[in-house]
Amino acid sequence: MKKFLKIAALLAALIECAALASCSNSSGSPAPAAPIATTYTVSVGTFDNGTVAASKTSGVAAGETVTLTATPASWYDLKTLAVTAADSSAVATSGTGNTRTFTMPAQNVTVSATFSLSYDIVTFGLWPQTIKADSVTVDTSVTEPHGAFTYCKGSDGEWYVKQAEKACESGYKYSDGTAAGQGGTSEKWFKVEPIKWRVLATNYGENKLLLAESILIGKRYDDNKNNYKDSEIRAWLNNGFLQSAFTAAQQSSILATTVDNSERSTNPAAHAAYWNFGNNQYACDNTSDKIFLLSEKEVTTSAYGFAAYDKYVGDSIGTTSSTRILVTTDFAKATGAYQDSNAGMGGWWWLRSPYYHIGLNALYVDYHGKADSPNIVNNDRGGIAPALCVAN
Repeated sequence: MKKFLKIAALLAALIECAALASCSNSSGSPAPAAPIATTYTVSVGTFDNGTVAASKTSGVAAGETVTLTATPASWYDLKTLAVTAADSSAVATSGTGNTRTFTMPAQNVTVSATFSLSYDIVTFGLWPQTIKADSVTVDTSVTEPHGAFTYCKGSDGEWYVKQAEKACESGYKYSDGTAAGQGGTSEKWFKVEPIKWRVLATNYGENKLLLAESILIGKRYDDNKNNYKDSEIRAWLNNGFLQSAFTAAQQSSILATTVDNSERSTNPAAHAAYWNFGNNQYACDNTSDKIFLLSEKEVTTSAYGFAAYDKYVGDSIGTTSSTRILVTTDFAKATGAYQDSNAGMGGWWWLRSPYYHIGLNALYVDYHGKADSPNIVNNDRGGIAPALCVAN
């Protein structure tokens, strides 16, 4: 009986081995698992003045095509775009403009980009602009006259100008987060800095046309008239700003320019139907100026980097241009210039063009870049962005 049981157990073991063998390959080893595909990542950084998006950032197979789309901020263009592999080798890209493609290598990659202004910037002259830092002290015994200003030396070696605070609204803040005072009863120091100018054209006549890149001061256009030739603002630009912002040598290099004040400079031909068919009784004679304000026609000229617009399309306002948005400096806030509080918005700044319909109004560019609004000339919330010409 015992012998029979041993034989039965042996048979059962043989049957189990046969079953296991049926699950094995011909070599007697377990069947291998399916291979796992190798994929890679595309890392895109964050950049000043623009963004880049990749069509795929993870699970990218070697040999796969990836598309990169750059989106520059307003006023900026894509300057460089590069793809670098993990071993620091460069990955070739193809395409032009803001869309590029590359073939994924068998390793992770990183995307980098730079963005540059779509127009040239030059510095010329000096003007108080930024609120003084708390860490700086001003020595009022060390002074230097500059036109209407008296510069005083700061402990950081820079010059400063004192200004009574006349912010146009409560709640205004300077760039350092401090509150701007109202009413002219308090005073603050502002750092004198190079003025940045946007190069609008190199063929303004035969000269280079420059526009201040920021709103530099708050001023009214005039007390009671919109005739640019006789306006307060024209007089101040050429007998105030000119002498305060520039050295004698710099003043000599600024060219006297024949400024077009005709009806067509105030009423572009494209707006003729709205603008009383070009008739503007407030247009004045041309002037010869070293410093001037832009006209409505100039600030809607695409060759100067501004988008053109239709005055009205039916009952709706036409397009606007962010290239017309100018930000108000700290000093300009202290002198009463307006600055919108919403992100990406600017202040509003006077044009030299008179409104055709009412004698106490002139045109201005508003805080989101619209260039067709009239305002009463004695409104002192308006900002000044001067223009001038220099030789090429």
